[in-house]
Amino acid sequence: MKPKIAVFDFASCEGCELQIANLEEDILELIEHVDIVSFREVMKEHSDDYDIAFVEGSINRPADAERLREIRSNAKILIALGDCATTGCVNKLRNEWHESEALAEVYPGAKKLIKDNELFDIYPAKAINEVVDVDFYIRGCPVRKEQVLYYVKRFSYMPPSRNKDMDFGIILRDMEIDNRSVIKYNPRKCILCRRCVHICQDVMGVDALGVVEKGSEAIISTPQNIGFDANGCIRCGQCISTCPVGALGNRSPVETLAMEVKKRKLSIAVDSVALSAFVQKHNTLRLMKPELAERYAIAGLRHIGFQKVLQYDYYMALSAEKDNQSDTPVLASWCRAAQNYFRERELNTLKVNEGNSPWSLLLDEVSKSICLLSPCSAMKEVEDFNYVLTAANLLELFKQLECDLDFMDPAGAAYDGHTVGRGFRHPGVPGGGNNGFGIRRDLQEKLAQANLNRGPVHVYPCLAGCTNGGGTPPTIDEEVIQERITWLEELREV
Repeated sequence: MKPKIAVFDFASCEGCELQIANLEEDILELIEHVDIVSFREVMKEHSDDYDIAFVEGSINRPADAERLREIRSNAKILIALGDCATTGCVNKLRNEWHESEALAEVYPGAKKLIKDNELFDIYPAKAINEVVDVDFYIRGCPVRKEQVLYYVKRFSYMPPSRNKDMDFGIILRDMEIDNRSVIKYNPRKCILCRRCVHICQDVMGVDALGVVEKGSEAIISTPQNIGFDANGCIRCGQCISTCPVGALGNRSPVETLAMEVKKRKLSIAVDSVALSAFVQKHNTLRLMKPELAERYAIAGLRHIGFQKVLQYDYYMALSAEKDNQSDTPVLASWCRAAQNYFRERELNTLKVNEGNSPWSLLLDEVSKSICLLSPCSAMKEVEDFNYVLTAANLLELFKQLECDLDFMDPAGAAYDGHTVGRGFRHPGVPGGGNNGFGIRRDLQEKLAQANLNRGPVHVYPCLAGCTNGGGTPPTIDEEVIQERITWLEELREV
């Protein structure tokens, strides 16, 4: 008689179950060995009569634990499927917070809904072996489908022996978040995948960070633990864009700004690239025509308390105009990260005129109480701004102040002061500037060639220009980046 298999899921993305579904033609081989009697992802039928249970996901509620114990009592063999089940994985990161704090973060303003509602009855996330005995562990995020097929075959023709020796837990590092630099690092979240190290050292050629210490003490840091900024970091934020677990990020000013925005007469300047990333993350605005979505955002900024909403692109255009008046090659003034690279490495190949920068021109005109919405992590170090927000910060700010943009009135919503005309190309978007190239190890050769020309030389530290700068929601996905570029082109009818 063929063994009967059931597949169950708890708190997870269900990617491991999809790997089983993705066996495709191999699934025919699988059903030659076993009968699948319960698998919510692919079939409607369900049976409590099974021999082997595959369980995906971590346990987050008392009701989940009770259901898992029932599954264990029915199964002769119970298999933890994937990292959420075997270790708790990303879900266990929530355990640093009290349950009430986690609920308040996810469901702000819903205290009455949460109270005494069994759906919100949670406790610290647990791997399934913290609740019941586990016979086998198939690790991976997601698991490899070939592994699943291997174990199924194994169960069908030979008595299994436990791989309990593979049961190891997550080591939570008792280390503080490194807030010394514009780029902050949370070693408790870091999985030491080294993507940030690769992009900083091998792709960017900046070498500001690396792996230090050994074994369980290993972290991402600098020699002598001096901090990223002190080790040549240019604050481009490309390490943030490539981090898969959010261990690297920007400082958030939202908590303080949310308390001040209605008390002080603050203005905000909006960079269109940051706005495109914000709109891309908003469920309603992303479906609108760009010009209408922009008006909704402006109306929302006024609603939460900003006295004036200015267009930062105008100062970008003014900066480019001033740079173009130079008779000798100069570093285009719009990119703070590129300026950091040249300044900190004492490269005198190109003149850096920060007085022509868009932030200097803006601050000369609006000298006080000004905030900036920017796609650039490096802009967070410009001290004359009261606050510098990323697109993610703006989403958080609207959420904290309980401002629903769907209910804003866009009629008449427009920028205060100067604006650019149609056809404006943002210099930080691919195709927006001339002589553009990234900061790489062959920089000197490119600079030598650029110096044959007059006017500004555009340098793009970030992989896709400002469209994936460290101040935008992190991504290196080309499709996401192209969506932002297309939105900007439609906004300006380029």
